[in-house]
Amino acid sequence: MADFRKCLLAFAVLALLSSFAVPANAQSTPALQCTFNAAVTPTVRAEGLTELVGDIVLNCTGGTPTAAGFPVPQANVTVFLSTNLTSRITSDPFSEVLMLFDEPHSAANPTVPLVPCDPSNTSLGICTVIGTGTGAGVYNGTTNRPNVFQARQTGVNQVTFFGVPIDPPGTSGTRIIRITNVRGNANQLGVSSTLVPTQIVANISVSPPNLLPLNNPQQTIAFVALGLVNSVQSAVTFVQCNSANADIAADPTKALNTGGQNGQQFSIRFDEGFPAAWKEKNIQTHLSNAPTGTSFNVFGAGTYPGDAAQDVPGANYFSESGFEVNGVNPSAPTGTSFPNGYGPFLPANAAFGSGRGLNLAGTANAGTRLAINLNSVANGSQIFLPTRVALTVPANSNAVSGFAVLVSGTDVNGGGGFSAATGNSAGLVPVSITGGTGVAVYEVLYTDPFNIERLSVPLAVAFVANAGANLPAPNVQSTVTASFAPLSNIGTASSTAPVPRFAPGQTPLNDFIINKCSCNILFPFVTNQQGFDTGVAISNTSVDPFGTTPQAGLVTLNYYSGGTPPPAQTTNAVIPGGQTLTFTLSGGGNFGIAATPGFQGYIIATSQFQYCHAFAYISAQGALPTAPGASEGYLGIVLDIGGLNRTKQTGEVQGH
Repeated sequence: MADFRKCLLAFAVLALLSSFAVPANAQSTPALQCTFNAAVTPTVRAEGLTELVGDIVLNCTGGTPTAAGFPVPQANVTVFLSTNLTSRITSDPFSEVLMLFDEPHSAANPTVPLVPCDPSNTSLGICTVIGTGTGAGVYNGTTNRPNVFQARQTGVNQVTFFGVPIDPPGTSGTRIIRITNVRGNANQLGVSSTLVPTQIVANISVSPPNLLPLNNPQQTIAFVALGLVNSVQSAVTFVQCNSANADIAADPTKALNTGGQNGQQFSIRFDEGFPAAWKEKNIQTHLSNAPTGTSFNVFGAGTYPGDAAQDVPGANYFSESGFEVNGVNPSAPTGTSFPNGYGPFLPANAAFGSGRGLNLAGTANAGTRLAINLNSVANGSQIFLPTRVALTVPANSNAVSGFAVLVSGTDVNGGGGFSAATGNSAGLVPVSITGGTGVAVYEVLYTDPFNIERLSVPLAVAFVANAGANLPAPNVQSTVTASFAPLSNIGTASSTAPVPRFAPGQTPLNDFIINKCSCNILFPFVTNQQGFDTGVAISNTSVDPFGTTPQAGLVTLNYYSGGTPPPAQTTNAVIPGGQTLTFTLSGGGNFGIAATPGFQGYIIATSQFQYCHAFAYISAQGALPTAPGASEGYLGIVLDIGGLNRTKQTGEVQGH
């Protein structure tokens, strides 16, 4: 029994000593596990084809780090979206989508540089990284330790990172893997018709899966909502025979006229669908156009600077550009500071080279653009717009919050480089109209991402009345289509299509129409009953010694009575200036007017020319006004402007 106890004690001591010989990390390090999170879940524009979604962030802990001196195991990591993935193709098939390890060049690691794998593109962006044995320092940006990897487009809704070295952090901390510059086609999904918003969802697949085990490989990375609401304020009706802004119509260097049909007659209103739906091109655009002095309303002149680096992982830039390494240091104007809610900011990282188009990653072609597409603009009329329009906050008594500038030389879709339009001394520019259509595009150069904003663009229609030549063309309903720009039908990833870009399909809105001038005359009583007849004479008096432009047009007779009146009649030819339409109810008359025997009631005559005047007489059947017996004559009552006006037309006589 004693011998057995001695042996048991010896085994216990041996087991204790053996436990001391096992490495500490083998005892305490849990298995590698990664959690898939969306760094942010932004709201993106339903109109957008290339919307920046939230960064994908993987937080990995545990696992056994690669032994020192040995290559880190490599894996292929594929990101799928629930819609087309439309990040820019920088050099086919390479994409602007980047994977960053351990948050280099961030507030947490400000001294760790961003270093891309294979910058010279000698190995198609695949690098061998050697383990440190502890998991620490594997991606520290020193020689042969890159921390930025580039994806390739491998399908309409997917990109793949090939041969990415993935080293477990072990006990060294948490390994953060960030995937950025992911853009999606939000328009493909549309806006939800329920209270639950449409979502853009990302899925991640890893091969081999044991190198990056994910506990939740699916995550919502964006919500979809309308980014723009449009309307026409104070749609207007003009009359052809009265000029509108005649001075600027004749000479575009002049100012607008006032009174009557003049001035800026209506406006196109753009309302932001949600805060930060409108963005500048780059953070430097915002900084360079910030208000100066103590007044928030005093903005810059409309500077369009080169891009600053947007190279701090997870920083807030509120721009159309994404994670963009190439660029200068962000710089605020003298006397101002970096805006609250933006950043953080660090000195710019060393620029990436052009291999695989890395220098293009994250860049946008323009800031948010708002387009006014004019259609069916009447021949003989012009449209004038201001070169600069303020952004306002309706919820704050329309306080000024930013501005947008009219861009000259855009293509028909609103794309192209930025060049500020130059206006006349009143800051106005004519829209180039071809075949009744034209486009005007404003680009946002300063915006407040923390408020819902409004841009109201006042429009001025200008023309010199020339009714004799039937100009401007009457009875043509002009419409406007307001939208984001540039418009595009390219809803997949592209190396040439602009970023951002937006889907067409907005509904046209009525904005103005020019009605042909008319002259409307009431004959309050006419009769062809009880032995009486009525004769009418309507003269076109537009030929006179006072410089009036001769006009011509049809005349329509509208009959009204307590019973069933005859249908309206229109002359079969225009009434030239200086001539007269004459007819009787019983026998009809010239210019094709037929008889309406037995009618008694009243007539309203509409003439498609100004300066109509009329006389009616009632007499015995077949008698002339000078015949003996009962007869009565009276002047027709012109119904147009002045006094009780039904027609909104300008006339000479309002009553008798």
